[in-house]
Amino acid sequence: MIRGRWLLLRKLLLIAVTGIVLTLLAAQVVLHSENKAIAARLSEDTRQLEEQFRQVLLTYAFATEWTARSLAREPEQQLQTLADEANALFLYYPSLQRILVLNHRFEPVFSRAAKGQPVLGATEFSDTPIASKLAQQPLRPHAQSALAGSLAEAPEDIVLAAGYSNTDEPNFLTLVVDIHRLFDDLIRSEITEGYQVEISMDSQAIYRFAGTDELRAEWAVERPLKFASNEWQLHLWPTRERLDAMYSASVLLVLFGGVLLSLGGLFLGWRSHLLQQRLDARQQLVKHATQQLRHMHDTEDRLLFLSDHDALTELPNRNGLLRYLEQQLAEAQQQSSPLAIMVISIDSFRELNHALGHLIGDEIIKRIALRIQKVLPVGAFIARTSTESFVVVTSSADDSTNLALAESIRHSVTPQLFIEQHEIYCSASIGIAYASDADYETDSILYNADSALYSARQQGYFGIEFYHSEQQLELKQRRQRLQALRLALESEQLELYYQPVVQLRQSSIVGVEVLLRWRTPNGELFEPRAFLELMEQTGLIFSITDFIFKTACQQLALWQKEQQRSLTISINLSLRQLTMPELPELLTHYRKRAQLSAESIQLEFDESVYLQLCRSHKVTVEQLKQLGMRVCVNVTGVSNSLLEAIRYCPPHVLKIAPELIAEMPNQAVPTELVESIIRLAHNLRLQVIAVAVEEQQQVDFLLQRNCVLAQGHYLAPALPVDKLTALLQQPFTVQQQRPSVL
Repeated sequence: MIRGRWLLLRKLLLIAVTGIVLTLLAAQVVLHSENKAIAARLSEDTRQLEEQFRQVLLTYAFATEWTARSLAREPEQQLQTLADEANALFLYYPSLQRILVLNHRFEPVFSRAAKGQPVLGATEFSDTPIASKLAQQPLRPHAQSALAGSLAEAPEDIVLAAGYSNTDEPNFLTLVVDIHRLFDDLIRSEITEGYQVEISMDSQAIYRFAGTDELRAEWAVERPLKFASNEWQLHLWPTRERLDAMYSASVLLVLFGGVLLSLGGLFLGWRSHLLQQRLDARQQLVKHATQQLRHMHDTEDRLLFLSDHDALTELPNRNGLLRYLEQQLAEAQQQSSPLAIMVISIDSFRELNHALGHLIGDEIIKRIALRIQKVLPVGAFIARTSTESFVVVTSSADDSTNLALAESIRHSVTPQLFIEQHEIYCSASIGIAYASDADYETDSILYNADSALYSARQQGYFGIEFYHSEQQLELKQRRQRLQALRLALESEQLELYYQPVVQLRQSSIVGVEVLLRWRTPNGELFEPRAFLELMEQTGLIFSITDFIFKTACQQLALWQKEQQRSLTISINLSLRQLTMPELPELLTHYRKRAQLSAESIQLEFDESVYLQLCRSHKVTVEQLKQLGMRVCVNVTGVSNSLLEAIRYCPPHVLKIAPELIAEMPNQAVPTELVESIIRLAHNLRLQVIAVAVEEQQQVDFLLQRNCVLAQGHYLAPALPVDKLTALLQQPFTVQQQRPSVL
């Protein structure tokens, strides 16, 4: 009983509070609307006042121009006429203070003043603001305006002047306007009672028609009054009495209506509470049972759905794909009908996922799934089978049809994705296999499609490949090489070679570049391009990166201690390595362990990797630079994309690509490219290093263009640790024979 009363009291209190809040909000809305209407009215009044002000000054300007044209026809006669009609002009234009005719030296040849105006003391007015304007355009057809200066007593007064001439020298008709009286006449004739006005110039009040500033800060409307080059600021606001008269009774009506509605709501709330108590007792058991039953059904349906579908995209998962394939393959075998599957893999998705985070990675997958579904033909089946892979099943055995569909899928993935503040580009590799080549067996057709996908990835991004029997052999060889790489890492078959970076002018070695080598048990030596891609596609990349950093840092510390001089070491990194979340921590750990300065380590990557980092992974570049380590980019030319990237993520060093140095200086185009890269580096105050220098002619060419750092077999080849240590211990000259070092 007590609980029921408390619920009733709480409900009534809620209704009362809600009614009061809504009433106040409604009143506030009405009040806000009326405030806007009042502000609009004030703005309209100031606009009309501005128009009247311009009309008044235009009449003064017209009178100036008309009188000047009359004087130009017969100056002597018209001057006499002007002297006779001056009083009429002063009467018709009450703000007119003085009429002057000035000769070309701005000396008055005619002067009339309104009643009560003092006589001007100056005899010539060449230093007034209007004089400088008239001197520039003496016979301008329209009247010119400026501050009066010494032509009037008050500094804020203005003059209107027009030139005329029927002789060799121009004369100027000048009308001096009492701006204070002009404003006063205008305000008193145009402003409604209850308004207050202030007009200022250069933040100084020159006219004021106001008794109090009480409402000025809240209601003042400011509008510029412009005429020619003169400008004033008009401030208009109402008095308290005028503002009260401008409000209507709407606010009070809203408050009264809100109170009545609140009382009605309280009554209805009390009645509804009584009815609700009667219904609750009867419906409670039914409601509870219904909720339990519904929850049970929802849970069962969700579990059943998730057993065959991907939770992120709600596409069929691998289980759903296998069920579908078993049914479709059986029917296709019985009816001898075609069936093909496409395995679609998002290139480098794991790197994107590591670099941007799993939330953004999930959003990428959902959007790409929607894009692929839009281009699929009617009747096609799609499933998500792994983190970055989709499988499409179609009923076509025509290569051209399937190739066209694969191209459509690939193009649908290509456009950039805008997620949060990231602009992301993706690509897809696609492997295609036919059921007939797999004897209509589920495992075989999936294996064949994976083999085709592997071949497609060998083509680089955007690869599309159909399955053929030779791909099984390639996949087998890949697995064998992967196993051999694992053993090589465990048995320390990986080695680091070092190629010196030579200072050409000083004939000295100032740094080394780290180069990874794999020496097999039979003595065969492989360079990274033979196994780097395989490492990046597996978890070996982290272990090998750890080995490179550890070994290179230890060796550099040993050389610096032995040589008692500073050396730098350059380490090449791929996009996969650069996007490893552990990279900054790994670099810092081994650098500090070897007690090396951050400037002695240089991180090097290709131009394509650099552009992709600056486009999609700017944070990675900033993290590396915050570690204090130098960033080096291998460039093949000066493009707009490169310049844009350098602008936002400037490196420390530019390396000229070997393919440019190889044809330099004999080929014109590579030579121009090399020179442009050198100029760019010098202009941006970056170091520049030439790679693959193979002859003395290239050395001379580089020195002539002040490129003093170079690498190449002609200078010193890539050497193992012991041979490079021996080279560092002896005097070095550019002309020495490289083979003797080996």
